[in-house]
Amino acid sequence: MASPGLFLRPTSLSIPINTMRSRSGSSSDLKIFRSISQDRPGTPRPQTGSVNTESFDFVRSNSGTHASRRSSSTLGSWDPIMSRSCSSGGLLSPRPGTMIRDLSPRPSLSRAFSGSALLANSSSVIVLEVEERKQVANLLSFEQIQKMEFYSKFTPTSVSLSHFLDHGATGLRVEESYLFLRREIPVRLANMLMELELLPTELLTEPACKSILTQYSQSFSDVLAFENLTPSEITYEDFNKLLSVIRHRHQDTVPHMAEALHNLRDAGNLNVNSKDRLNQAIQYFLDRLYMSRISIQMLVSQHKALYCPEESIKSNPGGRLKGTIDPKCDAVDVARNAFENATFLCEQIYMDAPKLNIEWVDLTDGGKDSVDFVYIPSHLYHMFFEVFKNSMRATMEFHENSDTIPEINVRIVKSAQDISIKVCDQGGGISRSVAENIFLYLYTSATRVKLSDADMGGTTSTSTPMHGLGYGLPLSRLYARYFGGDMKVASVDGYGTDTYIYLKALESDARETLPIFNASSTNKIRDTANQVEDWTKDE
Repeated sequence: MASPGLFLRPTSLSIPINTMRSRSGSSSDLKIFRSISQDRPGTPRPQTGSVNTESFDFVRSNSGTHASRRSSSTLGSWDPIMSRSCSSGGLLSPRPGTMIRDLSPRPSLSRAFSGSALLANSSSVIVLEVEERKQVANLLSFEQIQKMEFYSKFTPTSVSLSHFLDHGATGLRVEESYLFLRREIPVRLANMLMELELLPTELLTEPACKSILTQYSQSFSDVLAFENLTPSEITYEDFNKLLSVIRHRHQDTVPHMAEALHNLRDAGNLNVNSKDRLNQAIQYFLDRLYMSRISIQMLVSQHKALYCPEESIKSNPGGRLKGTIDPKCDAVDVARNAFENATFLCEQIYMDAPKLNIEWVDLTDGGKDSVDFVYIPSHLYHMFFEVFKNSMRATMEFHENSDTIPEINVRIVKSAQDISIKVCDQGGGISRSVAENIFLYLYTSATRVKLSDADMGGTTSTSTPMHGLGYGLPLSRLYARYFGGDMKVASVDGYGTDTYIYLKALESDARETLPIFNASSTNKIRDTANQVEDWTKDE
């Protein structure tokens, strides 16, 4: 089994800073560089010339000091993207409270090559001492590795559903979205690549894992080409084409990583158990990798749906969606659609399927005959579909010799703050010793499914298996947590299982939960006992 010491990140950066604050800057420094509000860090704006003290409030600021910079919309806008020029390629400022250098001993991960580079503007100089990264050295140029180190120093900007919705509703120009994405996507990709390099050698040498690293390195390189391009119709067209390539390139990241981990487990180097420390570190990393993937897919899909006419017609035939977001997402309809498709799979295997009994209530409006809220229908569908598949399989196998098959009961309740969904089955339940493993990637009580190279069974797969991949529930929980929700499971062993899905009822409360690469995340991949915050907060 690989030693946890293999997760140590090599020393990579030493940054003397003149006008920019360091990661451990004082509270007075933080007031200058907060990009969203006084208490909500985010990706700073690119600067030109001297340091600009205006805050970047792409995500709505709650501070009164920014009131004059807000648009007429009460939920915020993307106007600040256009308030300063982004075409000069000026430097971003690092986020607070994150690592400059890790001085822990790391003999097993010593680097043979080192160099330095200067990144400068008219008021500050950053000296970067960059050691060679074994995995990306053959995938990125030296300059691109410097850029990766640089962009990884910034906190991803957490965007709320209300801001996504406002941007789609106000019909702002493509320029605002383009200028934001060409800075935000490299930040999220750089954070991902830095953490990918912390994985143990045994995993990184797996062909499927190497393919993932290669693909994300390529996407990072591709996006950098637009870093300083002047906005124009040709630029927008080329950028849209690149976004399509990126979305297609990473559609099977999840099953590819699952295949690599299956191979690692089969070789005896991984024990999929909640108490195994190496497995804890890998599970922690996978949550972060997949959440970053979900967030980038969201940014890409929203931009494409708004600014590519051919895709808008294809993905939104009724015209109700604002990009990928439904302002009146009907949870009952989504549940029924997901149940219908899960039933089709179940009947193929068991020749029968449980029936659906669904009830709903909107406590905010007693006269409504539905439960609707602002959400992404595809995300909600994924959660329902995975939960229904599990409930159906458990019910059919537990009642294999019964004359009748119990129904699966669903109750959906909307309150002033939350959407609460309860899915109840009588599939025999699960013991407490098993329950602690159900949200572990690779853990499955079913026979493992072998996927062909032609169809890896990803979220875009045309032949999704009924069970056996071991990432249905943990990935569904990530979709719930992405906009501040959650998923819980309570089971009565010998009877059945209740699955709870909690989502935000107010779009202004539904804010992206994003991983941050820093000293804490590095240590957690090596030692999960460290519990310092390293995710954006839902505030």
